[in-house]
Amino acid sequence: MRRKIIWIIVIVLILGIGYAVRTRKEMVKKKTKEDVSEAFVPVAIEEVKSGNLESVLSFVGDIKGEDQVTVYSEATGRLSRYLVEEGSRVEKDEVIALVDRAVTGMEFEEAKVKSPLSGTVGRLYLDKGGAIGLDTPVALVAKMDRVKVEFSIPEKDMVKVSKGLGVRVRVDAYPDTIFNGVVTRLSSVVDPLTRTTYAEITLSNPHHQLKPGMFAEIDTVIDFSKGAMVVPKEAILEDLSAGSSFVFVVEDGRAVKREIKTGISQEGLVEVKSGLSFGEKMIVSGHHYLKGGEKVEVVEQ
Repeated sequence: MRRKIIWIIVIVLILGIGYAVRTRKEMVKKKTKEDVSEAFVPVAIEEVKSGNLESVLSFVGDIKGEDQVTVYSEATGRLSRYLVEEGSRVEKDEVIALVDRAVTGMEFEEAKVKSPLSGTVGRLYLDKGGAIGLDTPVALVAKMDRVKVEFSIPEKDMVKVSKGLGVRVRVDAYPDTIFNGVVTRLSSVVDPLTRTTYAEITLSNPHHQLKPGMFAEIDTVIDFSKGAMVVPKEAILEDLSAGSSFVFVVEDGRAVKREIKTGISQEGLVEVKSGLSFGEKMIVSGHHYLKGGEKVEVVEQ
C-alpha cells in the first residue's frame, strides 16, 4: 500500500513538472510574439512639400553659322597667299586668297578667290604653295551674328516638338551659360535608317561666343508644374501586380500605406497628383520591408 502511494506521488510530480514546462514554453512563445509585434521599425521621414517641376527633353547637336559656305577657287594652281586671317570679318566679293596659275613657259595673272557672302572667316584650309584643284576647299566663311544648331529628334518624341518651341542650349566652352533660342525648322519626314527627324534651332550670337563646329547640348521644356506636391523618387514603391504606386506615411506612430497618382519627374523629384497632403510625414528610408500598420521609430528627419 505504501509503495502504491509513493508511485502515485511520483506520477503526480511528473505530470506537474510537464505541465509547468509546457506552460512556461507557451508563455515564452507568447511573449516573443508580443515582443516581435511591438518592435519599432527605424525609419527616416520627410515632410511633403511643394515645388516647381519641368518635364524636359534633351538632345545633342552641332552648331553652324546661320549662313555658312565653303569657298572654292575657279582656277587651278597653287596658293600664292591669303589676304585675310581666320576670325577676320569679310564682305561679299572681298578677295580672300590669290592663286598662282603659272605654267612653265607661260605667265598668268594671279587668280582671285572671293567670298560669296559677308561674314567671318571660320577656317583657312591651305598652306602657302598648296596645290589647288577645282574641288579643293580654300576657306570657310560664315555669318556669326546668328547661328543654327542642327539636331535629330527620335521618332517617339517628334510629336512633342514643334516650330517656335523655346530651347536652352549649352556648350562645353561656357558650361555656366545658357543660350536661349527657338526651333525654326522641323522636318515632317522620318529617316527610315535612323528613325529620327531633322530639326534646327536659331540662336542670337552677338558676341560670337558660339562657333561653327561646336557640340551643343539642347534642353526643351514640354511640360511644367508650378507649386506641385513633390516627393523624392526613392520614397515611392511600385506594386507591379496592381500596376500602382504607393508610399508610407506616419500616423500616430505607425506606418500607413497610401496609393498615389504621379505626374512629371525631374532630377530625383516626382510630382504627386493625389494620395497625399502637404505637410504629411512621409517615410523615405526604411520602408522597403513595411506592409502597413507597423510601429515606427523616426531616427532621421
